[in-house]
Amino acid sequence: MTSSPHDVVFLVDVDNTLLDNDRIVADLREHLVQAFGAECADGYWTRFEQLRAQLGYADYLGALQLYRQDVEHRGVAAHALLQMSSFLVDYPFRERVFPGAFDALSQLGRLGPTVILSDGDVVFQPRKIQRSGLWRAVDGRVLIYVHKETMLDEVRRAFPARHYAIVDDKPRILGAFKAAWGGRRDHRLPAPGPLRAGRGGGGEVACARRRGRPHRRARTHEYCRLDPLQEPTMNATKQLHDLGQSLWLDNISRETLRDGTLAKLIAEYSVTGLTSNPTIFEKAMSEGDAYDDAIAKMARDGRSTEDLFFALAVEDLQQAADLFLPAHEASGGVDGWASLEVSPLLVNDTQGTIRSAASLWRQAGRRNLFIKIPGTPEGIPAIEESIYAGVPINVTLLFSREQYLAAAEAYMKGIERRLNGGKSPLVESVASLFVSRWDTGVKDTVSPEYQNKLGIAIAMRTYKAYRELLDSPRWKKLAAAGAHPQRLLWASTGTKDPKAPETLYVEALAAPDTIDTMPSKTLEAFARRGRVGAAMPADGGLCEQVIEEIRRQGVDIEALADKLQKDGGDAFAKSWNSLMGGLEEKVTRLTATTPS
Repeated sequence: MTSSPHDVVFLVDVDNTLLDNDRIVADLREHLVQAFGAECADGYWTRFEQLRAQLGYADYLGALQLYRQDVEHRGVAAHALLQMSSFLVDYPFRERVFPGAFDALSQLGRLGPTVILSDGDVVFQPRKIQRSGLWRAVDGRVLIYVHKETMLDEVRRAFPARHYAIVDDKPRILGAFKAAWGGRRDHRLPAPGPLRAGRGGGGEVACARRRGRPHRRARTHEYCRLDPLQEPTMNATKQLHDLGQSLWLDNISRETLRDGTLAKLIAEYSVTGLTSNPTIFEKAMSEGDAYDDAIAKMARDGRSTEDLFFALAVEDLQQAADLFLPAHEASGGVDGWASLEVSPLLVNDTQGTIRSAASLWRQAGRRNLFIKIPGTPEGIPAIEESIYAGVPINVTLLFSREQYLAAAEAYMKGIERRLNGGKSPLVESVASLFVSRWDTGVKDTVSPEYQNKLGIAIAMRTYKAYRELLDSPRWKKLAAAGAHPQRLLWASTGTKDPKAPETLYVEALAAPDTIDTMPSKTLEAFARRGRVGAAMPADGGLCEQVIEEIRRQGVDIEALADKLQKDGGDAFAKSWNSLMGGLEEKVTRLTATTPS
């Protein structure tokens, strides 16, 4: 994320280096014996070791889920299992940080950027680091991989440096770094043991240099400069987050999940959610071979092409949803979502959409996964029925204030029906307004001074309606009953005009209580060059004057809104058909070359 390498970067392990993980495990063992008895406790640890052998890292919560399946039929009370889960999630990790560890990180931070580099799962390990205070101690510079010694190129891309100091209690890890980058080990600190500041600390340090450069001694204060702990390019995304707007990524692929890219965006760019659509998955699955093994295996199971796609997509989105779970929990369920769209071929099929939304949500099995339903005339009743059924919905393909209000009406009706039926009003939803396609639609019609103005004006008009709805007596009654707002989401925020700034829409759409989902390229551009100015005015500002001027130039706003919605559905259907065709070709090729 930097234009030039640091002189030195410190890569510090967590378990049994900064944090007394042996003590945590001992406490867990004692809790299990007290709660379930020695025999059942041994059963958990058997499952734990089996899962660790399978995954290559410790997954305490995953082992708990397997253990639950083992013991529920033996009469182990559900509340006891929940208490065990709470023990893991709410454990006082800060009390297990080694004495002097925070001081050591502070001292290292004066010499160069300090990064926590850990192995682990995507839920429990981040929570452990966050609740211990270590995440904050390194200003969020945290990388967590399945096998960190296999991700050295990614570490180097994330934090380029001329020299690295690796602090780890495992010689295997130090050897891997040395083999990959060259250098030597410095045994001035005895190993293994905790990292401490000052004399007498433990831990083992490997000082590595990039090949082709002369090695310098590990006395880093002699040649290191102090680099900023947080790069200026990060400030724009942080400022949007602090403004009250959620930043989501409008992209997903198996590669970005495997190589840690998504986890890095979460840590460094304040990304708290993700959206997907058929076009995104068409690109992801057609490029490279990341999906080939899974496709070959699933194809041998006799799945249809559509079932095969949804199985692959659900696998990806389950992983993404797990990465966003800390944000989801911290926001009380408002943020931290991933999204999966129903087949675009159902755009005119209300009942088919209702059935598909319920089926896909059950298949995904993640409470922080939205099902995307288009806000078309046929989709609106499907949205109401799905909300009533308890399925969280991302309403997609909205282009105007009127289309947004129809989606908001469907959401409120679904919540009202739930309340009338004695059900919980907590079913989350977002309404996605597509912005940049307006300007593409009028680029050959409006005068130069009104190029790239209509999409923002429509967004401002819609935001005014959104704020008015949240201030209405009808909504306040629902809020008093415990319902959460259906948040407004800005979609299609990548700039289509090559002459316009890449950050045009992101900067203009800064608004509290909204979401901006951005393509990867737009997110990177905004993080590097973006500026956050005044928030969008709640009264719509000058949007009506802009809209009326463009109307005078010959644009039928209402007709164009309907056309954009239809064209958007057609484009997704085209991508869907291409995606299905590409998968069929891959299935044919892979099953012809892969033994059954």
